[in-house]
Amino acid sequence: MTTPLVWVSASRGYELALDGTTLRCRRTDGRDLRSIPKGVLAGPVGERFAALRDRLVRHEKECRDTVESWLLSGVPVPGGLLARIWPDPGWRTCLEHLVVDADGRTGLLVDVTEDGRVSLREEDGAPYEPPAGTLVTLLHPVLLGDLGPWRRLLEARGVTQESAQLDRRVHRRPEGTDPQATGIEAYEGEPFTAQWRARANALEHGFAVRGGFAVAEIAERLVRTEARCWVGETGSGATEEAGRLLWVDEDERPVAVGTLGPIAWSEGLRMAELIYGGAKNDDE
Repeated sequence: MTTPLVWVSASRGYELALDGTTLRCRRTDGRDLRSIPKGVLAGPVGERFAALRDRLVRHEKECRDTVESWLLSGVPVPGGLLARIWPDPGWRTCLEHLVVDADGRTGLLVDVTEDGRVSLREEDGAPYEPPAGTLVTLLHPVLLGDLGPWRRLLEARGVTQESAQLDRRVHRRPEGTDPQATGIEAYEGEPFTAQWRARANALEHGFAVRGGFAVAEIAERLVRTEARCWVGETGSGATEEAGRLLWVDEDERPVAVGTLGPIAWSEGLRMAELIYGGAKNDDE
């Protein structure tokens, strides 16, 4: 059900309303405008609406970042916590229709009641409601095996995921990988002649860059690991280290790839792919 917009009188015969995080404007006779006149936006009502929109945008980003951290950690979330945040559209939009594990069963998260009871849709579309207060684990797609049935279930229900789960790039450790290796060459191809582009790609996709490395922090089952992909120092040209990928633990010690969990491996390769390209998504 679509919530009707609440229009507020602004100035000079105009009205403003927030549609999610989009600020809309119309004339008082009901005619919608494609853009907001500068005078309306600069007025007292326009400034308050703009400030509220910016606050909602920040809130939605915080929700997305937190949900992604739950997805990357694999740590169960109490049903009671989900019950408290579910009424908030910012949280619900990020959580709704994600594939989760609850009470040992896997399904799409479709609802959470006030008492912490979750409602799922299993792979065959059958509904399932675990006991109230059940811990809920957001499942990283690398743990789900074949993603096709879940995508078809979303399509059959006419819904989409706002958080990147089933469309997230997935990489599985290939057989024959040296388990004692402390790094891999994630990028193979022509020399990457513009290190600034690698750094720009890293920043564009939200990765921090420190000491010549793009980094991604993963806390898989409470084991903290940092994936690091070499992108070069500022102003440097192409180097043989381009695309070098490694993982370190909390004490900055290299981690042998044979000890990595599937999420840490997948997220490291995903980062390298987003920065350099050329790596194939294992789920394609």
